[in-house]
Amino acid sequence: MKKVLWILLIFLLILSCTNIKKDKLYVGIIKPSLNHLPFDFGLATEFLNRENYIIREFTSGWETNEALISGKIDIAIMPFTYTWLDIANDKKVKIISFLERESDGIITRPEIKDIDQLNGKKIGVLKASTLDIFAELFSEDHNIKLEFIYFRTPMDMAVALKSGEIDALSYYVPSIFKFPSSYNIIHWYGNDHPLHTCCDISATENAIKTKTDLISEFLNGLNSATSELNKSPDTAYKAIEEFYQLYPPYSKQSLYHTKYIMGLDEKMKEFELRAFNKMIDKGYAENPIIPENVYFEIK
Repeated sequence: MKKVLWILLIFLLILSCTNIKKDKLYVGIIKPSLNHLPFDFGLATEFLNRENYIIREFTSGWETNEALISGKIDIAIMPFTYTWLDIANDKKVKIISFLERESDGIITRPEIKDIDQLNGKKIGVLKASTLDIFAELFSEDHNIKLEFIYFRTPMDMAVALKSGEIDALSYYVPSIFKFPSSYNIIHWYGNDHPLHTCCDISATENAIKTKTDLISEFLNGLNSATSELNKSPDTAYKAIEEFYQLYPPYSKQSLYHTKYIMGLDEKMKEFELRAFNKMIDKGYAENPIIPENVYFEIK
């Protein structure tokens, strides 16, 4: 009997440690990415009340997404492609706002200096991420044939490019600026699709139902932080340098190629739908879905 009681006590202790607190919002971010700059800035300037949040840091989008669909976090700032695939696979998540725009491009080894030289070359991508799908759209739009090589982490991608295993990377700021100066950034996806969405704010349906007020406060505070950054570029440069340990000119270059606009505008819904249809072409998803099933606007 005593042994059974001890087992029950241990089980209850484990359960109490793993349960998400209802008075906190668990937010997942991809640590190397600039996509959460407004969130960092909002916490630092009190547009957001730090006491309301428990922050979980991840190294890649797929790790962040795994935490979201398993209920370990309530909200994630991550590439929209993951959420579309989640919904296609009947996972209970929604996109509640756009956030980061543009920010991705193609960097190549020194011998490749323009996009025409990419034809038939190997490009590294993170599978099923925006980096993957944007490279596919680029290939289609520019009629350039690419051989896609898939990686699990951005670090693996960088090592492969430097070793000559691949010829190019579909990559993101600020990491795209950290290669030797002999490497060439030959294209920005924003040139083809100005102000296109990249990383959105996704939430679990359970959090939307049970933490509506917290999510609403989060979005309002984030919107205020975003407006302040957009209003004052100098403030944004300083924030990037402080939070990401970037030095000029990297901070200015990063911000030049990264925009932050919230909301759920129709034009970008159509852009994300095109991206999802490309995922169907690649065999990542089988069944078409419509935007009405993807987005949820918090009132």
